[in-house]
Amino acid sequence: MKSHLISLLIAALGAFSAAIAAAETPNVSVDQKQYALLEKHCTDCHAGPDAEAGFRIDDLSLRIADIPTAARWQKVLNSLNSGEMPPKEEAQLDKAAKANFLEHLASVMVDARSLLSDQKGVITMRRLNRREYRNSLRELLGVEINVNDLPADTSAKAFDTVGSNLYMSSTQFEQYLRLGRESLNEAFERQAARAVEKKLQFEAEEITPKVAKFIEYQVDARTRAENWMKEVDEAAARPENAAAIEAIKAGPLGNHRDILYRNWKQIDGAPAPETFGFQTKENNADKALAASRPFHLPYHRYYMEQPAIESGAYLAASTEHPSVLDSATINLLVPFSWPVGEYVVRFRVAATEHAPPDRRFIEFGINPRTQQAISVHEVTGTMDAPQIIELRLTMTRANGERANRSLFLREKGTRDNWEQALRVAGQGRKENDGIGQKFALWVDWMEIERIPDMDQPQPPGIAAIARLPLDDKAPAPKLEELRDAFQQFAEEAFRGDLPSPQYVDQLVQIYANYRDLGEKHSDALKDTLAIVLSSPMFLYHSEPRESAEPRLLTERELANRLAYFLWGSPPDEELQQLADAGKLQDRQVLEAQINRLLDDPRSHDFVDAFSYQWLGLERLDFFQVNLQHHPRFDNSTRQAASREIYETVERLFQDDGPLTDLLSCDYVVINGVLANYYGIEDVHGDDYRRVSLPPDSPRGGLLGMAAVHLMGSNGDTTNPVERGAWVLRKLLHDPPPPAPANVPQLARLAGKPLTTQQRLIAHQEEPQCASCHRKIDPIGFGLENFDAVGNWRTEDSYQAMDDNGKPVKDGKVTWQIDPAGKLHNGPSFADYQELRSVIAAEDEAFARGMTEALIEYALGRPVGFTDQPLIEDVLKQARQKKYAVRSFVQALVQSKEFHSK
Repeated sequence: MKSHLISLLIAALGAFSAAIAAAETPNVSVDQKQYALLEKHCTDCHAGPDAEAGFRIDDLSLRIADIPTAARWQKVLNSLNSGEMPPKEEAQLDKAAKANFLEHLASVMVDARSLLSDQKGVITMRRLNRREYRNSLRELLGVEINVNDLPADTSAKAFDTVGSNLYMSSTQFEQYLRLGRESLNEAFERQAARAVEKKLQFEAEEITPKVAKFIEYQVDARTRAENWMKEVDEAAARPENAAAIEAIKAGPLGNHRDILYRNWKQIDGAPAPETFGFQTKENNADKALAASRPFHLPYHRYYMEQPAIESGAYLAASTEHPSVLDSATINLLVPFSWPVGEYVVRFRVAATEHAPPDRRFIEFGINPRTQQAISVHEVTGTMDAPQIIELRLTMTRANGERANRSLFLREKGTRDNWEQALRVAGQGRKENDGIGQKFALWVDWMEIERIPDMDQPQPPGIAAIARLPLDDKAPAPKLEELRDAFQQFAEEAFRGDLPSPQYVDQLVQIYANYRDLGEKHSDALKDTLAIVLSSPMFLYHSEPRESAEPRLLTERELANRLAYFLWGSPPDEELQQLADAGKLQDRQVLEAQINRLLDDPRSHDFVDAFSYQWLGLERLDFFQVNLQHHPRFDNSTRQAASREIYETVERLFQDDGPLTDLLSCDYVVINGVLANYYGIEDVHGDDYRRVSLPPDSPRGGLLGMAAVHLMGSNGDTTNPVERGAWVLRKLLHDPPPPAPANVPQLARLAGKPLTTQQRLIAHQEEPQCASCHRKIDPIGFGLENFDAVGNWRTEDSYQAMDDNGKPVKDGKVTWQIDPAGKLHNGPSFADYQELRSVIAAEDEAFARGMTEALIEYALGRPVGFTDQPLIEDVLKQARQKKYAVRSFVQALVQSKEFHSK
């Protein structure tokens, strides 16, 4: 039956397809002056019908009007970049002239690829991307579904809204069927538990008796271990065992105690190692650990000396083994029987007198085995006045599995990975007379409470079928009741489009078939509704186009396009009512709706998704930070730094601030974690807020953010080339062309103690490198005062390594950072502040880049040559409002292109 359903869905998709209009060929040309360089050096061999290798230069059109011509010019670019041409025996091009030519031709080829792919405004029929699909299920059914198993929608060249990337396969239909059924399972479970109240609290002092008991184990095990070793030594001293002892000492271990532990029968009269707790079933793992790790005893005794262990627990550091002190992580086990739904988590905490600023943060998460915290919170309470931290938690079927029903608290940065845990533990012992890390945080209790939602309106998809029984206790519904419910559900799922009577009849028949096969009513109902959630009318944006000529969107289509643009989800009731009343074409009404949508919390999806793709933030996930060199940049700090970018853009949209603040401004949008990391005083709490900066601060704008500089590194050392290229691409709207295939490697410089700048200058010896790096490197060097994780510094160092990865003797060099430079064909700058001012002066280029990105994201197609009038119009309107960020959105949504298909 499943294959039959998939065939029906694929057939429906074919009937749902729209025509794609043909595009005219745009115009882009190679400069005649640059072409003269080829004529001078290449026509002797590459001209006329007998041209070398059949490749002619003399008939190569300067105008790149089609793909074959572009391919020929690309071959010229590749040959020069590779050094293949001119041949070594021929006269070579002047290096400066070659670099200029390569820069020009590479730029022309970038333009050619863009212009030749111009869709002339045609929007390819596109399905919901993963974000939109997840959000649509949330709005329809009130559920949160993990959609990570669906194919990724993003690429390095296009937004996740671009239709040409959003393909569909039969395999995906099966995934959508499964996810649809999963979402219905969760929705039905939530409905059945709407009135359920649950509450559970864990008193942290329950840990204290365990610590006391562990001390007993350790003392007992140590005594027995000492007695065992005494007996072993006595047995080894007996004359009859002399030969055996000599053989043992000559062996690889050379110690009779080690050998006895592994094979105690080698020496007559020696006691079995099991007698002090290593292997017998009567002795548990704690005893074995105590015997093998006797140095843990002082840390446990130190814990028992703390003043508040009878009313709470101190968070220790996760060290060589979690049970060294079983309070490194406070766990609250949630019964598996508890239903999905909305919960509140609370915990009462305080910072001790031993808590420095860096250690006043606590992490919260689900399932400590994953080591990934969900959130981090600043602890401002004291032992005299603890604070209660409260947060919301949605318990879903995905995060509510039996293995994950463990909520945990731990000190920030103590368990990002095993190496980090060892470093923290070792540093703590070093600072506390070898005992163990002093305790910075104290937990009184932790609780979780389920929030009943009987008073909340039902999601529209559930309301559509509310008259049907959702379980198997009531009598089965009549076919007419099913038909009405399926029609209403499909209409909600299809975002206002009415399903045909034949489609509804098919759903009724499918339900009946499932029942005939022996399924219970609830299962047959879910399986049938899952078909609706896998239909093209739900999975695709419905904007049919019957001819190649553009047409205006209907009001319903306009409402859908606007809502998915600014919310990534379907329109709400107010937007639908305005569309049905024919009022959305009114400019004032539309302007008000744009502002309303941007004011709504659902606009977070737009801000996050657009910022991530527009600013190319995917590199934030590329590298693990070397915590040995950058110990303060733990995972929670990394998450906060990444969030700074989104929160800053969010604040701009909420305040309708100027886009140019992202280039340079006198404030940051941070929380307590980042304030501590940046060294900004008097900023506390978990909420991000605007904080003013002193005039000489390097922060303010994107270039002052730690996450931006992390992207321009490998997690350990900086990468000036990547930083410079990012600034050119994202801030100056002047992207460098792709690197040629034969980029000379820096391996030849291995083992040489050179500064970063000296290495990159050596990299530029070849013209094919210089043509790009003369634009990139000055910017990258100007940002070198920021280390790999965005800390300010004034000097750097490099340790040369040999082929075996060992440090080279006298191979370390340290230097003062010199950020001064000059942009290629641009102004000079003396330091980072001047560089930032030079970049901020290019506000028009930055606004243009953002405008093009916004058009592509909103319309779901690449920006092309024919979009220049739209780009200029949006820029003009934004310029009149001093680049206020909402003016870009308003101008785009009011344009005829946004209203057309």
